Amino acid sequence: MDNVLTLTEAATFVRVSKNTLGDLARRNKIPAKKVGREWRFLHSALVDWLANKETVPPHSTGQNGAQESVQARFVFSALSTDASLPTKHKNGFRDTAFAQNQGQSVHRWVPWIAGFSGDFVSDVLRRAEGRPPNEVTVLDPFAGVGTTLVEAIKRGHQSVGFEINPYAALACRTKAECLRNNPRQISLLRRKFLTYLKSHHNKFPKSSAPEAFNSRVPFFSKKVERKVLHVLDFIRCQKVPWLRDVMTVALGATLVSFSNYSYEPSLSRRSVVGKPEVEDADVAGVIAAKLEEMLTDSAEMKLLVALKRIRPRAQVYCASFLTEYEKVPPRSVDFLITSPPYLNNYHYIRNTRPHLHWLGLANGNPQLRELEQTSFGKYWQTVRAAPPIDLEFRSPQLEKQLQQLRGQNIHKGVYGGAGWANYAAAYFNDCFGFCEAAHKLMRRGGTAVVVIGNNILQGIEFKTDEIFSQIADRNGFKVVALHRVREKRTGSSIVHSSVRSGQTAPKAILYETAVEMKA
Repeated sequence: MDNVLTLTEAATFVRVSKNTLGDLARRNKIPAKKVGREWRFLHSALVDWLANKETVPPHSTGQNGAQESVQARFVFSALSTDASLPTKHKNGFRDTAFAQNQGQSVHRWVPWIAGFSGDFVSDVLRRAEGRPPNEVTVLDPFAGVGTTLVEAIKRGHQSVGFEINPYAALACRTKAECLRNNPRQISLLRRKFLTYLKSHHNKFPKSSAPEAFNSRVPFFSKKVERKVLHVLDFIRCQKVPWLRDVMTVALGATLVSFSNYSYEPSLSRRSVVGKPEVEDADVAGVIAAKLEEMLTDSAEMKLLVALKRIRPRAQVYCASFLTEYEKVPPRSVDFLITSPPYLNNYHYIRNTRPHLHWLGLANGNPQLRELEQTSFGKYWQTVRAAPPIDLEFRSPQLEKQLQQLRGQNIHKGVYGGAGWANYAAAYFNDCFGFCEAAHKLMRRGGTAVVVIGNNILQGIEFKTDEIFSQIADRNGFKVVALHRVREKRTGSSIVHSSVRSGQTAPKAILYETAVEMKA
């Protein structure tokens, strides 16, 4: 008769923690059966599951060789970017959509509106196979919540990221610092957190709501706000910087879920989109579940990298790449993988305003305005009323398009084409500055892949990928190919939005392109 193992016995056999194995069972990543409230595992099924995994990293075959082989198979089955993935495009890249990250270890910590998938980054980094992992340096100038850096760390590469948004930079840095810290600290943190909130339930919180933050309706109900303030009290008690960051990220990742707002995809009131307001919520339970997830993923990441017998370095700068790129040594980057903001006026700063205020990452609205004015591409709201902005480089075709845009809807003032032409000119000026800086950091022959989307402003289509390629070529890059990785036929609600309003071809396409270049 086949041996039936408990969770404890199965975790001992596979040589991982119970938390890790339990999480894999819940995600259907491992053969298991729920019997009542307990997990049960067939010994033979675990053996087959371990033995049938094809992706096994290099490992030593010394005294601990057999154990490392089992661990390697486990880790690569849990973290592999090849299992249950969308089909690759014929160009060799998978779908860039960030939504693919929602079920993947570490990537899933923080929901993010913009960005690309870890699978896409992994496809690019496969080109480094055969080289010593720790001799490869990966750069993401617009790091977001750390997709590129996490994938680089998994492969043992050195990595550098720049991110101007303090909330995204915090999430990116916390992920990158998994390797420097013991994941068991998160387990202890979680227990302390639940004990603290239980013991302080009837006490008045010391923290207060951020004075500079306002919203059309109360962001939290009174009941929820009191609980959130207790969470902030607990965070401020943490003396270990990484654990304080872990707790802050856990709160930030769940903040909107128990608020009266939601992403649609921009931050909107729940009532506007037909959702009921949140009168009360299990704030402690939601955050504790996020901490459990972070514990599991941190352990997996640490084990994966330990098997490679190297410790990759990851550096995260909360700064603008355009002004701080010299922090990276020239000619030191092998791979640049990034996705700068698109020409669509999606307001990253405003859509994380609750996080920046409630997590204490912004010192009032003046700092937010400064971030808006220094962000890549600026925002339409920051340049629409400025005198006409000229291109800082020569491009007759683009200048012709911008002039055409300035002539659209003149009767609307800054809301017409003139304001949008300023925005577009500022955007492409930043594209030029980015390419100029990036080329200085790339090794000769290094690979750069930049995901960028086209857009429609006041009825005029800007093929941003083609314009960007021309800018990159002028700054020393050799454009290898433009890979179309996503496309979406626009509907009338998109074409006639305030951004794109105008006479547009009925079959207009919004698409995303991976611009592949060599330095």
